[in-house]
Amino acid sequence: MILGVLLVGCDGTDPGVETHLVIESYAQVGASLPEVRLRRTLPLSQPYGTDAAVVVEDAEVTVTMDGQSHAYVVAAPGMYRSATDLILQEHAELELEVDWQGHRARASTRIPPPLALDSIQVIPSERPLSGLILDSLFIDLTQIDTLRFDTLRTGATDGYVYLVEVKLRWQADATELGVDDDYWIRTELRPSLSSRTALDDYFLRPEQLLREANIPRNAAGWRHWTGVYAVPVEDSTVVLPQHRLRIALIRSTGAYARFVSGSDSPKFREPLTNVEGALGIFAGMAIDSLSLTIE
Repeated sequence: MILGVLLVGCDGTDPGVETHLVIESYAQVGASLPEVRLRRTLPLSQPYGTDAAVVVEDAEVTVTMDGQSHAYVVAAPGMYRSATDLILQEHAELELEVDWQGHRARASTRIPPPLALDSIQVIPSERPLSGLILDSLFIDLTQIDTLRFDTLRTGATDGYVYLVEVKLRWQADATELGVDDDYWIRTELRPSLSSRTALDDYFLRPEQLLREANIPRNAAGWRHWTGVYAVPVEDSTVVLPQHRLRIALIRSTGAYARFVSGSDSPKFREPLTNVEGALGIFAGMAIDSLSLTIE
């Protein structure tokens, strides 16, 4: 079911107009051959107010695994699906090929071993902390009072937040250890408040992208990660609001890590790619996630 996003530059029917093929597909261990979503961007001359992309239904898509090619058909507008019922195994090698209007894009990936969250600890602060809110930053005045942020007129405002620490633990798979040090872990903490406030999009360190081999691991093979997010409140007397927390753990390849890093980096015009003759990403992954109610 899962693989990546790729952008392919090519000329449309008008040689003076550039369009891009956009491929989105992800491959996951234990799932079937992945669906592939195809769209194309509109040219820069297209007036504002129209869709940013339209679906592509005239491409040829194949995925090859273990030397066997599997042709795809259009299952829905812009969505391609294999008729072959196969289950993806860990370490399987996949090759994607897309032909569209005389242009060809190729990419390959490997399916990482599965992973599972074994232990989760959620530890809120006992009381709200007072500090300054500056964009997406929380500045603890007890730590930086000598910097006098309140005198800089930076647009920072006084505020209170509960800091919530989340500790995750998962088992490093035996087949992952020493086989491929290019697997990466993406951690996500996604809190959501039932009553939205001006600060409910403010969170501390809710997401990280780390090479798995560099994440602390004990003698029993458990890897550990700790993240922190913040829940804003009106004043120091307010108890921690009940809210939902979605936790996700993603194991993927170095190509996926580079693509995700480039997607959020202003220095890259497009995310870094592992696709030959095109832009984008084709990456296998393993995922575990769950949602909790925090109160």
